[in-house]
Amino acid sequence: MMVDERLSRMSWSVGEWTPPDDARRPRDRWGGTYWSYQPFSLIEPDWRIDPEVATEASRVERRIRAQKFHESTGKLEAISRYLLRSEAVSSSYIEGLRSNARNIVFEELKRLERTGTVVTNSGNTSAAAEVADNIAALTSAVNRLGAAENITWPDIESLQAELLPDLNQPGTRDRQNWVGGSDIHPGQAEFIPPAPADLMPAVQDLVAFMNGAATGSLIQAGLVHAQFETLHPFADGNGRIGRALIHTVLVRGGLTEGSVLPISQVLLTRSDEYVTGLMAFRGIPHGADLATESEPARELSISEGVNAWLAHFISAADDAVDLATALKAELDEFDRDSREIIAAHAQRTGTRIPRSDSTVWKILDVLPKLPALTIDVAARLTGTTATSAQSALEHLVAAGVLEKRSVDKGKRGYVSNDLLNLLNSTQRKWASTRFDTRISPPGRPAPGTLPERR
Repeated sequence: MMVDERLSRMSWSVGEWTPPDDARRPRDRWGGTYWSYQPFSLIEPDWRIDPEVATEASRVERRIRAQKFHESTGKLEAISRYLLRSEAVSSSYIEGLRSNARNIVFEELKRLERTGTVVTNSGNTSAAAEVADNIAALTSAVNRLGAAENITWPDIESLQAELLPDLNQPGTRDRQNWVGGSDIHPGQAEFIPPAPADLMPAVQDLVAFMNGAATGSLIQAGLVHAQFETLHPFADGNGRIGRALIHTVLVRGGLTEGSVLPISQVLLTRSDEYVTGLMAFRGIPHGADLATESEPARELSISEGVNAWLAHFISAADDAVDLATALKAELDEFDRDSREIIAAHAQRTGTRIPRSDSTVWKILDVLPKLPALTIDVAARLTGTTATSAQSALEHLVAAGVLEKRSVDKGKRGYVSNDLLNLLNSTQRKWASTRFDTRISPPGRPAPGTLPERR
């Protein structure tokens, strides 16, 4: 692929802003010169990765492989789904979409009950429905784009359409956008992405790098994310799609097939470091004036900026391995506790413990995948009959593992409050700058916990 000469180095493109005729307030009538960012090429790099950064990336990749995130069958599939849900919820919180675990899981259950899949937009505009859409989009990115032989730019545009189906102007933007400052003009912007005329060469360069980087998968994922957020190629959804692309790259590289690393959790919790890292990637000093007659100064060389960003991203991935490992341990504890509760119930009632091939155990294995079930959904997920599923669900209610409650209009379901509370408490812990609310409280909005069962 020939590299467009505009990508031969990091630079700026000058633009002129004319205030709209209907601007009423003086502060909205700003007009003048502004500078939009012109990114550097990823496929023909004018940058080098420091040996220390490459060594650390290799170490974290080994940690990821050691966690066997590539295994996606049996109980690990359910755990993977739980991780994916946690990551999508965190990604949604970044965008201001906030709902508790119960509402989100019930929304997923309703979709599965009605359509046979959770990867379906319901047309519902509730916060829970929008978070469920994020889960669907992340699932699509992991499954569809992760398995594609090659990714195209229309593939990424389709991901935006899937995530935000009601946009008036989907697809690659044809207008200048900016980050921070006024909603009306770019005069006070913190960052101004490339002009529309400069976008297509840059996105094609990005796609080519996704399909054939000469780096390890973790470094590739970090650079893809930073470049996508820098290009800000869509009118809406850039953050969510940029985070989904992290997981797409990791899956394609064989690091996390069928699962996700909760990297968004770390990036969200350390938001100041995240923004600092992205600005370093762009070589822009904090507080740089992008609405001036002269071209903005560059604080860092391309290589310095790339390595500063990668150091932050790799550290976030390292922390994400710790978070995923701890969550898997808590899910294992839930499984052990549930089996003990079932055994105690059998002893208390003078009945036999269910056989090893019983539907009771199959349902227990899939609960992390969906902590609220109906009879039909349980039968579908366990590959058994509705009669067998109902009997097993009732057994779990009698033992105290599940409880019955309304999950939709006129529809009764079977719910694990323990797993819903775990999802909420996990979000709270991961919102702590120390990832432990016993040491430091959540530093950002996070779900609460459900009331204790009586």
